[in-house]
Amino acid sequence: MLVLPRFDTLPFDDAEPSREVAGRRTHVLRRLAERASAPLLISTVEAMLPRVPPPRCWTDWSLRVATDQSIDVEAFRKALIASGYDPDEPPDHPGGLLCHGQTTELFPAGALGPVRISHADGVVSDIHFFDPVHQNQIAAAETLVIDPMSEREIGDEASRIDIFDYLDGADIIVDTEVPQRADLRHAALDENAPDAARRQRGFIGRDAWQHALGVATVLPKTSDLEPIPRFAEQKSARNALRRFIASYHQPGLGVIFTAGTAHDLARMERLAGVKAERCANWAAAMRASRARVAALMVDLERGFRTGTTQPLSVITAAEVLGSRARHLQPMTRQQAAHGAEIRPLPGSAVVHLQRGLALLRGLELVSAPDVSPREMIRLQFADDEAILLPIGELASIWPYARDPSGVRLDDADGRSWAARCLRAEREIDSTAEALSELIRARRRTEAPRIMAPAVAYERFVARFPYLATPDQAAAIEDVLKDLGAGHPMDRIVCGDVGFGKTEVALRAAAATVLAGRQVVLVVPTTVLAAQHVQTFAKRFAPFRIEIGHLSRLSTAAEARCIKRRLADGSLKLVIGTTALAADDVVFANLGLVIIDEEQHFGVADKARLSALRSGVHTLTMSATPIPRTMAGAMAGLRDLSVIATPPAQRLPVVTRVAPPLESTLAIALRREHRRRGQSFVICPRIKDLAPMQERLRHAVPELSLAVIHGRMAARDIDAQMMRFVSGHADVLLATNIVENGLDIPRANTILISGAERFGLSQLHQLRGRVGRGGIRAFAYLLTDAPGDEAGKRLAALEELSATGAGFQISARDLDLRGAGDLLSEQQAGHVQIFGPALYHELLSRALSGRPHRAADMWFPELHIDQPAFVPTDYVQDQITRLEVYARLAHADSTAEIDDIEDDVQLRFGLPPPEVSNLFATARIGLECRALGITRLDVGTDGIAARLRPKPSAAKGRQQAGPSRSRLVYKHKISRSRLLSAALRFLAALKRNGTSKRSRSRGS
Repeated sequence: MLVLPRFDTLPFDDAEPSREVAGRRTHVLRRLAERASAPLLISTVEAMLPRVPPPRCWTDWSLRVATDQSIDVEAFRKALIASGYDPDEPPDHPGGLLCHGQTTELFPAGALGPVRISHADGVVSDIHFFDPVHQNQIAAAETLVIDPMSEREIGDEASRIDIFDYLDGADIIVDTEVPQRADLRHAALDENAPDAARRQRGFIGRDAWQHALGVATVLPKTSDLEPIPRFAEQKSARNALRRFIASYHQPGLGVIFTAGTAHDLARMERLAGVKAERCANWAAAMRASRARVAALMVDLERGFRTGTTQPLSVITAAEVLGSRARHLQPMTRQQAAHGAEIRPLPGSAVVHLQRGLALLRGLELVSAPDVSPREMIRLQFADDEAILLPIGELASIWPYARDPSGVRLDDADGRSWAARCLRAEREIDSTAEALSELIRARRRTEAPRIMAPAVAYERFVARFPYLATPDQAAAIEDVLKDLGAGHPMDRIVCGDVGFGKTEVALRAAAATVLAGRQVVLVVPTTVLAAQHVQTFAKRFAPFRIEIGHLSRLSTAAEARCIKRRLADGSLKLVIGTTALAADDVVFANLGLVIIDEEQHFGVADKARLSALRSGVHTLTMSATPIPRTMAGAMAGLRDLSVIATPPAQRLPVVTRVAPPLESTLAIALRREHRRRGQSFVICPRIKDLAPMQERLRHAVPELSLAVIHGRMAARDIDAQMMRFVSGHADVLLATNIVENGLDIPRANTILISGAERFGLSQLHQLRGRVGRGGIRAFAYLLTDAPGDEAGKRLAALEELSATGAGFQISARDLDLRGAGDLLSEQQAGHVQIFGPALYHELLSRALSGRPHRAADMWFPELHIDQPAFVPTDYVQDQITRLEVYARLAHADSTAEIDDIEDDVQLRFGLPPPEVSNLFATARIGLECRALGITRLDVGTDGIAARLRPKPSAAKGRQQAGPSRSRLVYKHKISRSRLLSAALRFLAALKRNGTSKRSRSRGS
């Protein structure tokens, strides 16, 4: 089965389509051109209208690779670049390409994930798809066809043909609304074409379309298929399913179970009390179902019953298991888990544990006569003083800030750093103590165990019209577990705009309300409150659960009624602003507080909310959590769920920084209007709205405007919003009052005037108002000459434009602003001294009782004259080599080093001797730390080890040992066996119990 998607750009537009859509189209077209089988093609009118390259072109443009095939690696790389692959982008998204010495990694057009091609000595040895997050091999392949990234680069426009030429002899079936939609699209093409010639060259003509569909079968508007009962929503799913099968599965009547996983099929069999026959395909399942229940691994959303001469019931996992059914979503891509980053980047600011703040200038290969070559780290300190350090020192180097401007560097000898470091270490001690007490107190505090009635909850979940993404499903599971744990939940759900946080809140609220407890949802703005009231009312309507609303939009009488009903318990769910945290608002049986967009609440508001949430379950939601919230989650003070997996059809918003010219406004707004869409224009201040309104009337007089801001009367805001939502206004001119909550799929262009006046998270939230469907969206950041700080924000937003960037933006905000104090509202603190990554590490160590002071985190100095590094002809990318070095430097066990070695060999092929030496050196360093050896010298004349002084009883000061502080082993060692001799020496020390005299391990 093949799915041909539509372009996500306008017809006759020079803008490039997204690489994902363009790549999927080339893959499908090449498969159709090969005619190797008779596939089922599913498509839309918009996708079939553009003219395409002739089938013969794909032979020249597609690259074919097979195992045991000869390969010219450089020619292969050039061919991939010519096909549209980007050699500077990692293969996390379509079109990414990285070339290493013995492997090539790329994300092919139309593929579901990246592929790694291993080649050595000019021969392809292995091809396998892999998980870009964990680097695990997913599936091996004998051959691979690599399609170009865009059909637009293939052949000339004059040679293009109608796509129906690919489908000669195919049966064509069209939905009942296709003819009418095709007429509308042809009319739009005729109207918007620059000239008739370009219309003819670029798209199928009306006559050719009607001729191709003249023999098509048009589907009827209705079907005789009957739905399957939703057993999961009945009082006893087991009994209902068994009764259905007993009444239906008779001679001549077939029953087929379907599920996305074998685990779900087994659960369906247990509930039904039958043993189903597993079948490989639909035909086999049809045959088997006449004698017994058949089972097929296919992930159907709903089942059906046929009323034909051979009645059949298809029962899906969704009907039997409800929300517990597992659905396969191959088009969603998991992103890396977010946390403290240990890998420093070239050009960034870093913090050295003993020396302080510096700039990481990169890696440098150092060689000298009679000394083995080695790669070293170049750091630049104050007064442009640069030093080279061995790669093992990466254990002491942590990322501080990606943008080094404004960072005050320390002296290379560490004198300027020592006092600040000591002061921050003391603060971390007190913070860890206070955090530990808060965590213990939270675990000691009891809260109601909330368990929703299964039948009612499944009925509620069934009203969700989409499949939950993997991250979304995990967040929902986390929340439901917390609600039933018996102590107050304090969980943050961080998900980018439009990634499904509201559904998590809806299910948490449903579980709580259906269990008989009250729920309050607090939001920062009246507009967002009104939007949530509509969403919640729609979902809860079948359950006769009323939604209360308390905000500036409420009249005095409405407010009094809401407060009375909350106090007597007759109102179970209320949504509003911080008015809900007022002293005169009393709840009869409050079970859950949900705080949406917590980053927009001020200090005073948070103090009021703190009193409201005391002793009850709390769920906080944010697309860009404030730095303090992120740091608190990383420290373990609060639980964290991250929704980083975008919906399957979600596309990145194209983000551009542009001058605020009338031509920019006109081009962007008219482009959106041509594709039947709507636009936002945002101003930073209310006084900017009137001048902008006049500019828009002059630039695009044909477009209708709606205007809203925070000082308007509530009724006026509602009226203007309804005009825009209903499509009666083309442009919504507003302040950032629309920053949260608006979900208008038709609106896919936003222009932000005075963008330099907004914060990073504000800009990201505003950008999130567009691109919430499958249509390509545009965000224009309009500014004249932003200052340094504003320029960094705009550059960061332009850089972080991929779907799911909200958490990265929070991390960048943490990088730019610092986290402040975790236990108060102070904006300066030890997080800014150490940087987020090192601060998180030190605080985690303090909380777990491990050594966390700089003096205790020592690392051995190794002097072994063997080349131990990653050569550039093995791994060309400097950032990737730094990642390998950093992972090794921070490894805490031999098992972890073994895993890194396996990963390196899997990604880059068989390691050369220098890399094998690198891993051996890492194991030696780990053993030295365990034995308390601070320096190890290994040469052809023997081995010398310097032991770490034992800590004295008084305040942990170091004191020299009474006897042997240095061990010497004199013996001739061949140069090729220096590393193995060092490992044997350390193993002998361990056997002889030398480690007893120095227990300090440093990690």
